Amino acid sequence: MKVRRYVAAVALSAGGLSAPLLLLACSREESAPGAKPPAAQTDSAESGCGTAAPPSALTFEDVTSTCGIDFVHDAGATPEKHLPETMGGGAALFDADEDGDLDAYFVQGGPLPLPGGAPDRFAYPSGVRRPTNRLYANDGRGHFQDATERSGDAAVARYGMGVAVGDANGDGHEDLYLTVLGDDVLLQGDGRARFRDVTRTSGIVEPRWTTGAAFFDADDDGDLDLFVTSYVTIDLADPPWCGERKPGWRSYCHPDRFPGDEDRFWRNRGDGTFEDRTKEAGFSDPNGKGLCVLASDLDGDGRVDLYVANDSTENRLYRNLGGGRFEDATLLSGTGVDRYGRTEASMGVASGDVDGDQDLDLFVTGFDDESDTLYTNQGGMVFEDRTVQAGLELATRLPVGFGCLLEDLNLDGALDLCIANGHIIDNIALYHDGKTYAQKALVYRGDREGRFADVSGEAGVAVAREPLVGRGLLAGDLDGDGKADLLLTQCGGAPRVFRNVSANHGLIIAGLPFGTRVELLGALDIVLGVREAIPAPSYLGSGARDPRFGLHTGDLAHGLRLRVPGGSWQELKLAKPLQSGRIRVVREAGGRFALAP
Repeated sequence: MKVRRYVAAVALSAGGLSAPLLLLACSREESAPGAKPPAAQTDSAESGCGTAAPPSALTFEDVTSTCGIDFVHDAGATPEKHLPETMGGGAALFDADEDGDLDAYFVQGGPLPLPGGAPDRFAYPSGVRRPTNRLYANDGRGHFQDATERSGDAAVARYGMGVAVGDANGDGHEDLYLTVLGDDVLLQGDGRARFRDVTRTSGIVEPRWTTGAAFFDADDDGDLDLFVTSYVTIDLADPPWCGERKPGWRSYCHPDRFPGDEDRFWRNRGDGTFEDRTKEAGFSDPNGKGLCVLASDLDGDGRVDLYVANDSTENRLYRNLGGGRFEDATLLSGTGVDRYGRTEASMGVASGDVDGDQDLDLFVTGFDDESDTLYTNQGGMVFEDRTVQAGLELATRLPVGFGCLLEDLNLDGALDLCIANGHIIDNIALYHDGKTYAQKALVYRGDREGRFADVSGEAGVAVAREPLVGRGLLAGDLDGDGKADLLLTQCGGAPRVFRNVSANHGLIIAGLPFGTRVELLGALDIVLGVREAIPAPSYLGSGARDPRFGLHTGDLAHGLRLRVPGGSWQELKLAKPLQSGRIRVVREAGGRFALAP
């Protein structure tokens, strides 16, 4: 059964029927609730139903110098060109002090540790002063103050890589898991921006070079488990020489020079302590070279799946079978390699419904001369590489992509795409004409049909104005105006903060449990958009968890359809149709949802 998108929702809700019915024939077809819409067409022909509204501009301003964040990442660069010096730049946006706004946490690098013996593969020399991770508190208007000194153990002084955010012990406060070149760290938060190192009692022992991490409920028991990617095995005492042997020409080695290391799955025992259940859960990729992991319900069955981005080896897609068991669905899914059957140097990952068919697609960044890759979800855990058809192949070939976001940046109802770029080889210009170390970000405007237009060069897109050694890219409403602002981190440099000053306004759904799938409902229960309450990892990071929706011209939100991992759908009706604002949801006794007053 097909229904037409309802255009004049205001008139219908007021009881006027004749005018809206005249408009139905000139509106785009969509599926009725529960049915999947037809695949998006690849041509750009008009339907003949009048002139489409002009696309909304994506407009940002650089507020780095006035926002109060003065963090500078230290890559610990050495003449020996150790590979970890190229990768860092993790950060998180989350409400550390539970005052209703987003605070910022930055993972520091610093001097490299010395090579150590088993079980400590890496160790720090005594007496060496190391910079620490930093926490910045938000005043609710996008101005930050350094809160590191009063944050307890959050001031970690190790060679860090990334961070994952989640309530590991179920006390209602956000905790942090830090991936490190060496011993990883689990920090327990108290809701007042103070953290305590509970690694020793958590059961987690992770002394390797880890990179990406994700909290998620693997077995639908209500607590958060943890998946951690490990990159490669290196010898700091004897790094290989790559590049020409003349002054200034030594280069960082390709990861193919190093053996991969296996990812790990840590099951939560229910009390905030963990046990290694990697093999028992069905995870196996001993040569993966993982850099990012995304936890998302990619087949829509109510269980959270995992997608792992591997550097120059096959990516992995794990389907959740329930009960904490997973199967490797990579081969049949089509997401392990690109459209030519080649592995790529995958770094960052984003998910979102780019083509309006109510399932979640995947975007993966890669190295230069490869292009980034868009996998559109065909249903049944099958994906198709639609990079060329989406208009994303050409511009993404030259830069090296890291962090990425699928986010409705101009709040017009379509997911846009933003990519942080930056090479890993600081002297790349010596070897290749036209290639640079610092690179500009890319920004694309989506059209709700799976196609994108490159708007990086438009005047208002400050995100793409300056060449940077980009790594992480996170989205969140930093100033409380309902729009997604951007935080872009650099390897060996200062982050950049961009305030979203686009003209439109949207909806934020707050208070949802971790991993909740959200369908925003319009008139006649038409699904206007699909999101998940997960902190998007981008690259080595954790973005804001509250889902954000923009609405197409004429659309109004009438309700929500919600489902927690392992649960059933529940529908909530709004007291009145909305186009913008904040909807707060609470979970009552028995697990039922309700709208907060």
